[in-house]
Amino acid sequence: MRAPTAGSKKRALFGAAALLITPLALALPNGLLPLWPAGVALCLVFVTKKAPLSLGTACLSASILILFTDQTAFFEWLRPSGGLLGTLKSPWHSYALLFTLLLGALSAVIEKSGGLLSILHEGGDITERARRRFLNSVLGVGFLCFFDGLANALMLGRVARPVADRLRVPRAYLAYLVDTTSSAVACLAFLSTWIVTQLGYIAAHSPLDKPPYLQFLSSLPYNYYCLFGLALAILSVRYRWLIGPMRRRFQGPDSYLRDADRVEPAKSSPARALIPVLVLLLSLPLIIFFSYTPEKEIALSVRIQESLNASTVPRTFVISSLLALITACLTYPPKRRAETAPAAWSGARQLIPALGILLLAWILGSLFDVLGTAGVLANLLGSWLPLEGLASGVFLLGCFISFVSGTSWGTMGLLLPLVLPLSGAMVAAQGAPPETLEVIVPAVIGAVFGGAVFGDHCSPYSDTTIVSALASGVSTHEHTITQLPYALVAAGATVILGYAPVALGLPAWAALLAGLGVLTALVAFMSRKAPFPVSS
Repeated sequence: MRAPTAGSKKRALFGAAALLITPLALALPNGLLPLWPAGVALCLVFVTKKAPLSLGTACLSASILILFTDQTAFFEWLRPSGGLLGTLKSPWHSYALLFTLLLGALSAVIEKSGGLLSILHEGGDITERARRRFLNSVLGVGFLCFFDGLANALMLGRVARPVADRLRVPRAYLAYLVDTTSSAVACLAFLSTWIVTQLGYIAAHSPLDKPPYLQFLSSLPYNYYCLFGLALAILSVRYRWLIGPMRRRFQGPDSYLRDADRVEPAKSSPARALIPVLVLLLSLPLIIFFSYTPEKEIALSVRIQESLNASTVPRTFVISSLLALITACLTYPPKRRAETAPAAWSGARQLIPALGILLLAWILGSLFDVLGTAGVLANLLGSWLPLEGLASGVFLLGCFISFVSGTSWGTMGLLLPLVLPLSGAMVAAQGAPPETLEVIVPAVIGAVFGGAVFGDHCSPYSDTTIVSALASGVSTHEHTITQLPYALVAAGATVILGYAPVALGLPAWAALLAGLGVLTALVAFMSRKAPFPVSS
């Protein structure tokens, strides 16, 4: 067993200190007491940069406060029908764990097959056309591997690096494209390891009485950070847009380009990557639709909407991902099928730490419900914070939390149980018409998701940042400093071109189209239409 380091001991001391002073919080006014666990989580995230420690300590802190102030509520929460076990037994939560593990296994099996490498491989001479085709292929495969951000980064970086070396594309630029198309794509995709988690939070905490899937789809036009970030990556390839330290990586010798690392890709069939993905895409909507049986004959459009809100939906995600995993294994030649089981186990195992964060976030959300934290926040903010500014504030707070903690899932787990009930309470407190929720809730959901992905893109503590750098063959520091300018541009555009126009009354889709147009014009104006420089 590895001995604890000085850093881990220091973080443990911070967590213990937060618990020891928690009883002192009982001296706070009743109106502020429910905010203590949220403050503990935020402070520990900032100081320790460890989401599991921060969330776990916040859970214990909230439990202590409830036990001291309302023992009946605490023991009710512990009962089999109470909040703790009720949270863990929720179909959205239990099936989310299985679905996440299955998709992790699927991504590893697809990578092992070599199908993705065959899509990226570009033979022939080193030309500008070859480089352009390769970079576009990296973006395309990044969109294709939508089912998990971390697995996307790991697969795409490893399989694309030999080709990037042969074409003399700096690995720092490869890491930028790999990272940008990982979490952002997984966050936007209607089928990924993120989606069941996202839908679970929405189902548990949203004040809107609509199917969680429809609320998720409604939030997509408001997820400006992910959309603008992906657009900037595409524009960067299209217009050779290189900014900050990234430009210097192209102009100077590439210290990460080693002849010893230039491995000629092994040939394989692209079908081994494409067929399982198609099975995943096609089977899910069909299984959702046919697994729901209405009590009476209804119109097709009504049946589709009701099937998305049926209790069978969480189970269909597991069935669909299992079918895709079986298909991926069957695409292997018979002599190689023994490789699939170790690959699947390896892919599932790497997601176990993320599932631990999920469990802690779910438990903390149920404790927030007992404490009434969202109602207290609404009373504090409802009188002075305009509803129009809520999405921008939530996005900036999400950016801060995700950057200092490095976890997108931890950020979602901390913010969604707070801000979704808060949005409903603020609408009521400010006397806004109920239909205002139809705009506010999707905007808040999109703001949380976008803010969470910001840290995944540029935080040096993010697992996606670290994996993208390692898989692409650069240091975490190198990847962080070269990607950060792109992330900051996308974040600035999110506030200025996204949420600010929406706050002024512009529809979400109109702000999105206008923002994309402005970004395209700016990148085209600032770039020189010339071939990418090649490292010497």
